[in-house]
Parts: sequence; C-alpha cells; structure tokens
Amino acid sequence: MQKKILLAGLMFLLLLVTGCLTTESKEYRYTVKPDGSGDGMITFINILSQDDDGRDVSFKDFGELVTDYLEGSSFEESNPNYTVTGKRLYEKNGKLNGEVTFTFKSIDSVGFFRTANCPCAPVLFSTSTLQETLSETNGLSLNESKNIPLISWDATAKEYTFKTKVLDDTSNTHSLLEDWTHWKDKK
Repeated sequence: MQKKILLAGLMFLLLLVTGCLTTESKEYRYTVKPDGSGDGMITFINILSQDDDGRDVSFKDFGELVTDYLEGSSFEESNPNYTVTGKRLYEKNGKLNGEVTFTFKSIDSVGFFRTANCPCAPVLFSTSTLQETLSETNGLSLNESKNIPLISWDATAKEYTFKTKVLDDTSNTHSLLEDWTHWKDKK
C-alpha cells in the first residue's frame, strides 16, 4: 500500500516538473519547384534541456523528445502545412542534432510571400514569426538595412536558406547527447 502511495506521489511530482526542450540554433532550407510546391529541411543544432526552477529535468525532456517528436506527431501538429517525410537524431561535433524533412504544397502556405505571376517581385519571409534571431541567409535581410523583419530573395531563386540563433546563453542547460547515445545503443 505504501509503495502504491509513494509511486503515485512520484508520478504526480513528475507531472509537475515541466522541462524545456530547446536548441542552440536552427538551419532552414526550402527548395521550390516551378508550381510553388517543394521540399524542406529544418536542422536543430545542439538540442538541449533547460533547467526548471534550478532542477535538471533532462531525463524527462529526452523522453519528450523521443516520444512526442521523433516517434510522435508534435512537430506535425505544430506545422500542419508540412508533410513530414523523415525525422532523425544524430551526433555531430559532440552535439545532439535533429533533422526534419518535409514537402509542402505551396511556398505561400509555409510562411513565404510572393506576388503570383510576377518575375519582378521578390520572395519574402517574415522573421517576426520566429522567436529566434537571424544569423545568416542566402537572401537579403531587410532588418539590417531598413529595420524591417523580412528576408528577401530574388524571384528567380529556387532555394531559400537561413540560420537562426535560438539560445545565446547555454548555462543552466544540459546536453541530451548522452541520453540519446544510451537510448540508441539499447534499440
């Protein structure tokens, strides 16, 4: 009886402890076909767990990463205009990275703006929709020159890439690489 009460208490505490999955940076890549549909990839560089009220909740966050994102449908639910074609976790440069590949039916449906049937108009993406800081792009950041949160590409561009910084301060975070290594070895 006491074991059941203790177990129920521990489960309740685990529900109260909410972790925070984050990533140090992201890379976005979109390739567009003539009809406006295309393929994309988002790379999550250095996936981390942030402390919750000073507590290390990386074990819980890793479980969420695997069950909700890698094996689950949380990414798809958050991004209904993407048709996910692949998801994976991997190690690179001593960090745990993630990658999601997808297709989309229209460049306009995934956050880009363009004038239809006009080769004169650039393609635009609003960085104000991201809670991230733009660090690099193969387009032109209008935020730097005109203080407008947009990236502009020439209308003839077929590939749109940009990188963002998600987390500047990685103190109070924990790498999930070791958890992933153990999990991968057991599979």
